[in-house]
Amino acid sequence: MPREAELAAQFSISRQAIREALKVLAAKGLVASRRRTGTVVLPRSSWNLLDPDVLAWHPPQNLPPDFLHDLVELRRVIEPAAAELAATRGTPESIARIKAAVEQMHRTIDDRAAFIRADVEFHAAVGAASGNVLFDRLSAISEPLLGASFALQGHTRTRDMVASDTVPLHAAVSEAIAAGDSGAARQAMEALLVTAVREVSAIPWEKLAGAG
Repeated sequence: MPREAELAAQFSISRQAIREALKVLAAKGLVASRRRTGTVVLPRSSWNLLDPDVLAWHPPQNLPPDFLHDLVELRRVIEPAAAELAATRGTPESIARIKAAVEQMHRTIDDRAAFIRADVEFHAAVGAASGNVLFDRLSAISEPLLGASFALQGHTRTRDMVASDTVPLHAAVSEAIAAGDSGAARQAMEALLVTAVREVSAIPWEKLAGAG
């Protein structure tokens, strides 16, 4: 990267502002300061891709396909267990939150942005209902990632698919949790994530890159 003085001149700001900006980028794993060579951009593998700011700086279509596959793999490990725990540990309030998210999904089938928010809320609610603070925290951290993934997955769905497949799969998880059936909750979440794998694999990356 250019030196601090060059960046300050280029953007017409103080060197102190440049230093503070570089500190922020370094904390997020994007850059590192090295003796003699100055500040360098780190490889993507070093970036904190769970950071909301880092995600916000990526248009969804610019997220690496392999990264979304990694995200689904992580979800397949965590979310069925979270659903299973939610069926045995969920409180009336936490279960009501899950049900409310599914109801919101029903209501917003024709509003993609609102539907995505409801979908993200559903998964966050399941994590919270698990009673495991780490599952809950991981769900909260993953919300921006899920939102980006769901936006891309939306390009593989028709309205009929959402109404006849996507929403019922979420409803099945909600119903199993509400019934206290841990085995059914796990299986329902696993079925939902099989669909997620298929959708991520079907994302039309070349078409989206052309649109960007």
